Amino acid sequence: MTKNTIIAAAMAFAAVGASAADNEKMYLVKDNHVVAKYDVDAVDYISFNLPDDVKDGSLWLDVNKVGKNTVTYTVNTSGKDVAYAHNLISYYEANYVAMDYFNARLEELDEADATLCIQYALSGNAFVGVGKATYTQTDFDQYDNTSESNRFSVTPGTKYYLCAWQVDPETTEPLEYFVFTELTTEKPEAVNLDLNVTNGKFNDYGMVLDFTGSDEIKYVNTVWGMKKSMESYVKVYGRDFLMGTFGQCWSMSFLAGSGDLVPDVENATWPVYDPGEYIMYVNAYDAAGNVEEREFVFEYVSSEDEDVPVVTVFSKEKSEGHVKVNFEISPSNVEEAYVRMLSENMVDDKINMGYTYPEIAMGGDATDITTDINTMGEYTFESNEVEEQWTSILVYAKLKDGGVTTLRINFWPDSESEWSIYAPFHAPKQRKMPKINSIKRAGVPVISRNVK
Repeated sequence: MTKNTIIAAAMAFAAVGASAADNEKMYLVKDNHVVAKYDVDAVDYISFNLPDDVKDGSLWLDVNKVGKNTVTYTVNTSGKDVAYAHNLISYYEANYVAMDYFNARLEELDEADATLCIQYALSGNAFVGVGKATYTQTDFDQYDNTSESNRFSVTPGTKYYLCAWQVDPETTEPLEYFVFTELTTEKPEAVNLDLNVTNGKFNDYGMVLDFTGSDEIKYVNTVWGMKKSMESYVKVYGRDFLMGTFGQCWSMSFLAGSGDLVPDVENATWPVYDPGEYIMYVNAYDAAGNVEEREFVFEYVSSEDEDVPVVTVFSKEKSEGHVKVNFEISPSNVEEAYVRMLSENMVDDKINMGYTYPEIAMGGDATDITTDINTMGEYTFESNEVEEQWTSILVYAKLKDGGVTTLRINFWPDSESEWSIYAPFHAPKQRKMPKINSIKRAGVPVISRNVK
């Protein structure tokens, strides 16, 4: 018997002997002071050498059940008061971060950088728990009733990273310990849900499309864009990659105009820019996680046929705290024209509250540029007080006969990141993260990685 074994056996005996008299507590003592104490029932044995199959950490994960569109998992903790952020992060979410900030696919990164991307994705999309608990996420089910958009996303045939990150129980700031494990949901079956998308009409925001289908449709996932560009993207990356990375999820009732997010306006309006063919990719899912995949092609003849003003960006520049954008509005004899800068989150919040893009663009601290456009046809917007956040510039113009255009420009105030310029009512929302070089890598170690 080794020395360590004798000490461990003696210590275990002392702990058992003390537990009967001291409410089943085990005490660790140094210099006549208690440095730690545990309930005897909370431990199985004492060891001075860590066995190979024992993890030394405050968190560990168990995947209990994986279906097509549902996952049940348990976050285990070393103590009842251990707090943590947890969630299922899809490969597409983590890969989006990798492509945005490393200009590489997630699988092309080394383990440290890939883990950093997963942590970034979790930091902006997590639930908080305390102590050991079991959780179930089912696709498109609401996790609370404060907003119609608060829904789980667990799509079939998708790789996920189940993550738990220890946090401060009061501030929820992340601490060192982070664990994740990989899982893949079961593949869906192809079903017929009578999905159809037909051409509706044009409004001030774009093309209105009518979605119809079986009552068994739980929700639809959509991607919209110029047919030539979208088909090229699918050829390179695949349809699943397109839908997983850029798809947006909507209930059929919302697309019919009866949702709660934006009442009293057309909910199924999609952006049109240049004349040409546009394609709508749609996945319709039922409650069992099965899917009908369809594509629908529509032609947009010319924006001039709709008699709306056209906003053309000539030049743009940005850096820390600074932005400058020069644009033209044509025709220049507009009745109204405004430009306004505000945070991207504020724009999204106002849209969700029921405001329209023109109302947002003309509100608050908006600048009236009608005279400038009437006289010169163009305007240069410049600011040297841009906060370090994702920011939107809205350019609004209205013709005398009522035609309206609102162009939305999103950016981060640096010289490296890409611009997002679009003028939709329902454009795919970009996932925005803090700058990746602001994280101190030394404070984010890879503690555990399990692959299933």
